This record gives sequence, structure tokens and C-alpha cells, in this order.
Amino acid sequence: METTAPTYLEALKKSEAYSDSPQKIKFEETQGSYLFHADAQLYKIKKTGNEFASLAVKEVFCREECRLLMHYNPEWTAEVVTLNRTESGYRLAGKEGEIEEYVLKMENLPGRRFLSSLIKKKNAGPADLSLAAVQLANIHADSGMSVREGETGKAERFQALCDDMLYQMKRYFDPSITQPIIDMIRHPLDKFIHSKSNVFGKRLRKGRVVQGHGALLPEHIHIQGETVRFLSPHEVYKKYSVLDAAHDVATLMVYLIVANEQELADHFLQKYKEASRDKDLESILPAYQTYCALKHGVLTCERKVALQDESLGPVALEYFNLATRFSRTISKDLSLIHISEPT
Repeated sequence: METTAPTYLEALKKSEAYSDSPQKIKFEETQGSYLFHADAQLYKIKKTGNEFASLAVKEVFCREECRLLMHYNPEWTAEVVTLNRTESGYRLAGKEGEIEEYVLKMENLPGRRFLSSLIKKKNAGPADLSLAAVQLANIHADSGMSVREGETGKAERFQALCDDMLYQMKRYFDPSITQPIIDMIRHPLDKFIHSKSNVFGKRLRKGRVVQGHGALLPEHIHIQGETVRFLSPHEVYKKYSVLDAAHDVATLMVYLIVANEQELADHFLQKYKEASRDKDLESILPAYQTYCALKHGVLTCERKVALQDESLGPVALEYFNLATRFSRTISKDLSLIHISEPT
């Protein structure tokens, strides 16, 4: 990741760099991007790092994020523009000079209407989750992958994702803390995936493995009136986004549960099932909930290290403990499955 601030940051804080001379510009930095809120428009620039090591790679993934953004937000416009360096300075969407960056340009949405803000202020309600569930189900219905394209949704690929998350846990905590959690999760999860490999295959053939959002967190969901926007779809690794539709559902549910919003999580699930008519969803959901809880825990650990914020340690453990809770649900399901042993 970038260790020094790019020279264009200060230039983009001034209206002269923009073609429409915005009156108000707000700069925001995230772990992976630089954001410029310029009046009615938002400009997003990916930081240089392991995932975006060159300008050419940035262009590819900037355009892919733009494509996914419009796929998940019908009747919405986003575009890729360039940031050019000229003799007189930097210019967004210019045609002269050398291309410095590829920039994703989209509508600047009010921060107070993001689901994360609504939850924090206790203003999120069932109606909000209903809108999100219905739109997600509609998008998933148009996102089914072919059997060849959806290989990442197969049981053995999902197993590898879970194994990776269990391995990552060991990097951040003493084994005396994580090993008991790993032991409680691994056996039922492995047995579940093995015993239901036919379900994974069936759902792939039925189009339930989709080009998912991949990062369906409250900070990426904007709700205003009857309009829902899904932002920041995962554009880099398909193994994290081309998965069963249960992955997007589980991602949001896990966050809501940790935020003590179990009723909203249950409501979201119910409305998604109704809108998608996915009768088999709950046959596979506990495994994806376990995986998502593990993933949230690992990502929280990564943030803890990056930000040097020790307060995130207990949050990560909360996610890992939630994964064990879901694994108990898996164990109960397995007790109802009769698996014939060879004689």
C-alpha cells in the first residue's frame, strides 16, 4: 500500500482541478481508496498496492467496479474518467497531458442515509431491510452464472475458502485462544460441506451461484425513500464474489447480528426468501454464515494491525465466537442427516 501521499491529493482539494468548478470539496481516505466529495459528484481513486500495482491494473479494475456498480444499481450512472497531469497542474476528465490515474465518478450520496449510519443512530427499521432484500433478490435473479463460470461456488472451492479463514485466525491471536474455536468449527463445517456437496452442485445448476456483491456491508448500502443503492462491489477476486447467493445474504446478516440487530437480520432473511423464492437457501445458509463470521473476524484483525487499534481485538473475537455459534447450528442440522457408512 502507498507509504507516501500522492502529489495530486492537494490539487484535487481545489475546484480548479474539476471541469465543473465545485463549490464544496470534502476529502476522505479509506484503507484502499481516496475519495473526493465534490458537490453532487463523488470521485474514487484506488491506492497503489499489492492488488493495484500498476496504472494498467488500476484501469482494469476501475472499469470492472464501474460495470458491477451499474449492474447492482439499475438506472444509475457511473463512469470512469482520467486524472491527467499537465504543465499547469492536474485536471480531472481532461484530454491533455499524461494520465496519472483512472477515477471512478458517481453520484455523491448523503452520508446520513447509509445503512451503517441508520443502524448507529437506531433509525434502521424493517422497511429499510425489506427494500434492500427485494432489490438484492432481483439483482441476484439476473446474475446467475453458468456451471463453468460458477466453479467457485462448488463445495470443494467453498471448503478452501473456509480453510483459509481458519488458517488466518492463527496469525492474530495466541493458539490458546483460537485453537478451541477452530476445533469447534472445523469438524462440523467439514462434515456439512462433505455431506451436502450435492446441494452445492444443485444450486449451481439452478443459477443460485451468482455474480455477487461480495462486500454487502451496511456502509455499502444506501437507502433513501424507495431507492436502494449497493456501492463498492468486490471487483478483484472472483473467488470472493462469484459464490452462492447465500454469501451476500449471510454477509449482511452477520454484521446485523453483531450490531445487536437480530430482528432486522431475521426480517431481511425472510423478505429475501420471499422475493427470491429460494426454497433451498436455508439448507446452505449456516455454512455461509460461519464463513462470513470468520471472514469478518479476520478482516477486523487486519484493520487492528493496520490502524494499530487494540480495541478491535475483542470485536474480532466476537465474530469468531459467532462463527462457533453458527457451527452449532450446522451440528444440529447434521444430526438430522443419515449418512450411510460402508459395511
